[in-house]
Amino acid sequence: MKKIIYTACGLLLIMAGCTKTNITQQGDIVNGAKIKLIHAAPGVPAVNGFINGTKVSATTVYSVTDNEIVTAITTGFSYLSVFPGLNYLSVPAGSTAIKFTAATSAPVLKSPQTVAPETVIGEATQSTADGSAYSAFLMGLPGGNAADGLTVKVVEDKFPAPIANKAFVRFAHMVPNGGAVDLTATYTLANGTVVTQQTVITNTNYGTVTDFVPVDVNPTSTTNYKFQMTLNGTAITFGTITPDIPLAPGRYYTIVGRGLAADYAVPGTSILLKASARPKLPTTDPATRLPEIYFNAPGITFYTNK
Repeated sequence: MKKIIYTACGLLLIMAGCTKTNITQQGDIVNGAKIKLIHAAPGVPAVNGFINGTKVSATTVYSVTDNEIVTAITTGFSYLSVFPGLNYLSVPAGSTAIKFTAATSAPVLKSPQTVAPETVIGEATQSTADGSAYSAFLMGLPGGNAADGLTVKVVEDKFPAPIANKAFVRFAHMVPNGGAVDLTATYTLANGTVVTQQTVITNTNYGTVTDFVPVDVNPTSTTNYKFQMTLNGTAITFGTITPDIPLAPGRYYTIVGRGLAADYAVPGTSILLKASARPKLPTTDPATRLPEIYFNAPGITFYTNK
């Protein structure tokens, strides 16, 4: 499990009071735009997030396989991580510069990486408004082309008005070499005996982040949903089905399609990113000791917007 360590610099910013570059968690100030950073680029190592030139993301400590040895490293936030995990960052509204860089780990990794430390991986400038919320997705393939290379996609998070007995979900298709997919859901309401399966969102292409749509939930408790991607217009599943995801009434969730649809050789390197999970057996197989980021089986993850 990841352990989040907030840097002393961040603490000093909070203690110093508001300045032009001061960035705090949502709820600490009334005004400002809200921003969430999502690392959705398969095969890319941990990153740091910057807003208006100030590093805002946390340092994390977790275990990786490096040079065939499991090692604890201190670094940025890794693939499929969201920062902040709860709520949003609050920043001054206006022209907001967002940047992701490859983090430098301690100790420095010995295994070949798809992106060199401190490399600017992606950046974007977004016009932000007071009170509005935005999500910035780092997405794409390292060394990819104009259609699927590394980039930052910023979307405004427009939350529909709450509806009784409903939660809201949206879908972010972040499989850079995948085709159009539908998002299906399976659930059973409280005291129900019938399992309901429905297509929630259809015909979503790579790089698309859909609008939020309402889904049925129990009025006073969570409802467990399983989500699955299927190839657009078919019953052919793509990637793994999720375990139960508890959805609560009045909440908003982003469902993220992750991983790779096919193996990908990173240009200019000897690295082959696999569209499969890392094998565990036999232990004599060298692939069992390769870095985890080399393996990106397709599937789904999610985070709560609010």
